[in-house]
Amino acid sequence: MRVGLVAAVALGVAAGCTKIETVVNEADAEPESVDGMVLRASLPEGATKTALSFEDEVYKVLWQEGDRVSINGTRSEPVASSDDGKKAVDFTVNGSLSAPYKVLYPATTLANVITLPATQNYVAGSFDEAAAASYGNARKSGSDYIASLTHFCGVIRFALNGNATLDRIELNSLGSEKLYGDFTLATDGSGFTGSWSGGTAGTLTYSFGDGLMLSSTDTPVYIAIPAQAYASGIEALVYQKDGAFMRLKFWGSGEMILGADDIIVFESKTFAAGRTENLFGINALAAENGGEPTSERPGITVGVYNIKMAENRAGDNNTYINMDRADVQAGLGSTIAGMGADIFGINEIGEDNMPGEEHDIKAWAIAQGLSSSNYTWMMDYPNKVSRSGNILTGYSYSAEMYYANVFAYNKNTITVEDEGYVWLCNDVDDYWSSMKNAYENETGRHTAVYAKCKHKVSGYRFWFVVTHFDTYINNDDGDNLNNVKSFKTFAQHLKNDVEDLPIIAVGDLNFGPKEKDMTTDVPNYGELTSYWTDVYDKVKADGNMTDYYKTYDGTQTGSQHSYYYPFISFTKKHPDRRLDHIIYKNSASQSITPTSYKTIRRTYVAEDDNTWCPSDHFALVAYITFD
Repeated sequence: MRVGLVAAVALGVAAGCTKIETVVNEADAEPESVDGMVLRASLPEGATKTALSFEDEVYKVLWQEGDRVSINGTRSEPVASSDDGKKAVDFTVNGSLSAPYKVLYPATTLANVITLPATQNYVAGSFDEAAAASYGNARKSGSDYIASLTHFCGVIRFALNGNATLDRIELNSLGSEKLYGDFTLATDGSGFTGSWSGGTAGTLTYSFGDGLMLSSTDTPVYIAIPAQAYASGIEALVYQKDGAFMRLKFWGSGEMILGADDIIVFESKTFAAGRTENLFGINALAAENGGEPTSERPGITVGVYNIKMAENRAGDNNTYINMDRADVQAGLGSTIAGMGADIFGINEIGEDNMPGEEHDIKAWAIAQGLSSSNYTWMMDYPNKVSRSGNILTGYSYSAEMYYANVFAYNKNTITVEDEGYVWLCNDVDDYWSSMKNAYENETGRHTAVYAKCKHKVSGYRFWFVVTHFDTYINNDDGDNLNNVKSFKTFAQHLKNDVEDLPIIAVGDLNFGPKEKDMTTDVPNYGELTSYWTDVYDKVKADGNMTDYYKTYDGTQTGSQHSYYYPFISFTKKHPDRRLDHIIYKNSASQSITPTSYKTIRRTYVAEDDNTWCPSDHFALVAYITFD
């Protein structure tokens, strides 16, 4: 889809293109051979040459000092300074030449191959000379040799403003058309025919070198690509220096056709990391103001998993999950990898689960497909040494850990700007002043691990917290309820005293919304949701919860008496077993929205032929968007 808006640039009209008239090649002379020649080469009115000039609503292309052409692979002398800025100049080509005289720009030692670079470099007000390819056939006219060249490429021109510093643009053909590489031009007895083949599939990179700092004024960018039909359009990923990018989509209804002498001029855009805009999809290009652009909200996948079943919970079966088993290790690792999370927390990490130890949970996840290079694991957050109350002051991977909370994140998606951990304590009235010594004062035994995160794609920032509460037993409002209140105080401190950002918190909170009789509400849950929003509740209220998770809503696998089970029947209509939670709190200036919820229920068949899960908890996953 292309609209002929000749005055688009001059008038600042919404996204469209500027059509440039094509100069048709003159006919070739009859074959002959010469010992060198002076060739007068002229350029069409199109765009694809290094020097661009915009006059009378038309881009003009001019020769520059140093330019050279080649005839049949023999390179000319360079253009002199006296010819700089002219539209037609004389090129001296030495050597024996035989007709047909095939002319290429830039000059090459190959007779019929145009090479476009995989990386183009930013040129202010113009485009990379290396991509300014033209071709034509020379003929003798009187005593002169002349050639009128045709551009091999068209140009995409768009303008950006804002306060970002750009690093590069990655241009992709959505229909796999070739954007760079060696292109072979077809020939016949008269020279170039105008058709071609070849090229290399892949991403074309447009580099801003040390960086291009945008401002409130538009900065134009010109990228030359082969003139052809792009069946599915093109997209450009515009990257900031920190890796965040904006996605610009170039397509409409049907193919995008880029002519050899076209500049397709799109309306200017304010750079916004994480934003996606369809530049051919703005009110059918008809509205004076361009209309409102389409957009897609950026988001992240968040997960949490309590990995360890306590050995003394075997109950009547006199058996328990054994982490020495290969199928248990594979189950735990595949569950973590299967979350597909950008950031996730893990509860009940022990000393033996540290990297290099006997039950290395990180290694198990990597063995089941989690990227070893993309994910950073933050595991240096000890909890209690033991239930006897020993104080842990110094720690490392070799230190003893018990019921610890850790997290991991995809560093291609998220940057962690700050991180640490605090104790959840019972003295909530003076919580913040006592959090650092809560354990020493025997008022705390669980931690909250926190991280201040930046989403690379969108630039949005948020707090991520993973925690684990004391066990809730028989509606006891003791330690567990104090954990709820302490956690609220901690979150309020993050928002009020540190930085008011949305908070996403995950963990095994050890209570569901109902008692085991499924009729009595849990007071702790009411206290929790008076400050936080439960992702499960929000997704369900918005109508985005699948029927499966409405019915089978537990995150703990078995009952208090049995940890082998047919897992569906053991979790059916048991909200009392939804012990693991993802909760969130918006900031004053930014909101986030969960759009999906699920649990991951890996199983294996044990030696007793019963179906087990590798933990007594299911992993919980949610997708959350930045609004």
